[in-house]
Amino acid sequence: MNGGCIDAGEAGGIQEALDALPEHGGTVHLPAGTWELDRTLEIALQEGQHLFLVGDGRASVLVNNNRSGEPLLSIAGAIGQWWPDLKITVRDLTFVGNHQSGDALVVDHPNDTLVDACFFIGHGGTAVNFVGKGTNATVRDCWMRDCRRALAAENLHHLTMHGNQTRRLNEGQQQAEHVYIDRNCREVRIVGNHLAYGDAEGIILDGTAQHVISGNTIEGFTDGVSAIGCRDMVINANYFHGGTAVRLAGACHGFTITGNTMINTVDGALRIDDASGSGGHVINGNVIRKSVYADIVEDKRQGGIDLGDARDCVVTGNVLEDVTAEAAIQSLHGGGHVISGNRIVRCSGEPVRLLCDTWCAVADNLTDRADNPL
Repeated sequence: MNGGCIDAGEAGGIQEALDALPEHGGTVHLPAGTWELDRTLEIALQEGQHLFLVGDGRASVLVNNNRSGEPLLSIAGAIGQWWPDLKITVRDLTFVGNHQSGDALVVDHPNDTLVDACFFIGHGGTAVNFVGKGTNATVRDCWMRDCRRALAAENLHHLTMHGNQTRRLNEGQQQAEHVYIDRNCREVRIVGNHLAYGDAEGIILDGTAQHVISGNTIEGFTDGVSAIGCRDMVINANYFHGGTAVRLAGACHGFTITGNTMINTVDGALRIDDASGSGGHVINGNVIRKSVYADIVEDKRQGGIDLGDARDCVVTGNVLEDVTAEAAIQSLHGGGHVISGNRIVRCSGEPVRLLCDTWCAVADNLTDRADNPL
């Protein structure tokens, strides 16, 4: 130990260094080099026992050689507490797994937890998995490649995911969604990330509420954002490319979907499936169009806005170009919508198709179809 810092090399190994953490906590330093591990590193922290686990600019490489689904590093905070005096920081480390290993980093009760500038690759589980319950967690500026999932959170309030890059690898493993947020999470901010080229969804919001997804690049997924039975969400200023940009399913209420760019969304820019009478969404100021490289894209489709049987939506001020769906904006069996001030051009189907079961207001939409002024 040097000035309160425990050197894992001097301590005889990483687990030995974690075991040596004093009651008040401190720093565990992993010097540059490759650390081969056959079993999970574990530490259970107590109230007031802070942990700063740090490497040398990600030159410190932890390799999980386990092939039976075990995690690489497991950290437990103060179990059963919401607001303990306990801070956890993991910084500047590389976590290397294999397709039969488990999660890279599991944090149980992640109160006041920061995962910063780490590199995760090849894990058969989740790169960063927050479990139990917790508050105030941040994952920032990390790279997560060829992991089964990038981030998952359960019962976590005030999570920020910022500046991260996720991606599958060619000839890598089959991935699940890159980000999973469960129904008990609140006030999550997914801001300024680049989520790229997964095999399933970019983000799944599973029965949850009150999150902001803003300023991200989300490309190459079946669904960019998939929300199932959620409410009170802001999806703003993101760049979506491919698949379906935003898909809502089940009883979703009160989404604000504004200012997004939705490019080559062949299966739909916005789709609402099985709404069951829910709705109350604002869809405003989005740009929906083919890519500038559309001539070299094999799939020539471009989806539009499909409200399904949702109710009471406001669709205004959007630009839709070259939509190949049967209608650029449509509503089937719902009602109570305001469809106004949209610009709809070069679409192969109808500009607007409404089969509402109650009143809808349609006015002042500008199209290039003389046979269908709206």
